[in-house]
Amino acid sequence: MACLLATIGAARLEAQDAGPAVLPPPNWDGPQLTAPGEAQSAYGSIEALVTPSAADPSAGESLPPRTIEEAAAGAVALTPMWYEAAYWLGAHPWDMGLELGINGSEGTNNVFSMRAGGHVKRVTPKWKFDSSLAYNKNNSNGVETQNNGKHDLRLDRILAQSPWTLFVLENLIYDEFQAWDVQLSLNTGVGYQLFKTPALDLLTRVGAGATREFGGAENDWQPTALFGVDYNHQITKTQKLTAKVDYFPEWEDFRQYRVVSDLGWQVDLDRPKNVSLKFSVIDRYDSTPDGVDPNSLDYAVLMIWKL
Repeated sequence: MACLLATIGAARLEAQDAGPAVLPPPNWDGPQLTAPGEAQSAYGSIEALVTPSAADPSAGESLPPRTIEEAAAGAVALTPMWYEAAYWLGAHPWDMGLELGINGSEGTNNVFSMRAGGHVKRVTPKWKFDSSLAYNKNNSNGVETQNNGKHDLRLDRILAQSPWTLFVLENLIYDEFQAWDVQLSLNTGVGYQLFKTPALDLLTRVGAGATREFGGAENDWQPTALFGVDYNHQITKTQKLTAKVDYFPEWEDFRQYRVVSDLGWQVDLDRPKNVSLKFSVIDRYDSTPDGVDPNSLDYAVLMIWKL
């Protein structure tokens, strides 16, 4: 009896030292040796694991290095860092940039000219946001000859797969050399997407609103109509043309109107990658100038830093 108990105790100790039991696969019938040298593993022959079969030639091929890691990284959305715009402003990409152009001379004539501005754009499945700012200042021999600024903001509501959109447009102009101080236009209406490809974007719009000239002779709101067009063309990988024209006639008399045009040619530089060269022309025409030049033309060569 003592020998039997000792034998049982020794067997238990050996089972504990051996660790947890590992069960074979459910469909395993045990090792089957059909011939000498043809050893079978629990999941079939060793050659079957590395040699492609006739039915599936791709079976047995080794995966390229880091394939699993790259696939996993692509499947998991990366969280943006705190210093990236997407961390604060949302996952959809934002297009933001600063513009600056400076020209000057010292000597017989002291001249300083500056153009600064920027833009913020964003496109989501339901909304399109576009805002731009431009400021011009020029001094010649201590005399200010130019001081104006323009701000545009447009918000479009995209209607699913329809080419039609709903929009709200704000146009603000500041100019110290006009008969008014600030000119503000607020409009709303509908837009229609004529063309939309990766290289070409052409959008038209029709709407109505009102315009007011603060600090001028007519310091009240004037009802106006709006007809506009936006044109963006990616000519090459590094060159892009943009054009925006808005026509504001007064409802009471279409012979009294304003036209604001903004044209640009942007060329991306090789180094640094986030810098572009831009040729810009902004033209403003007012059929009722109140004693000043009806046409105002601003042109500049700028550097754009993309954020």
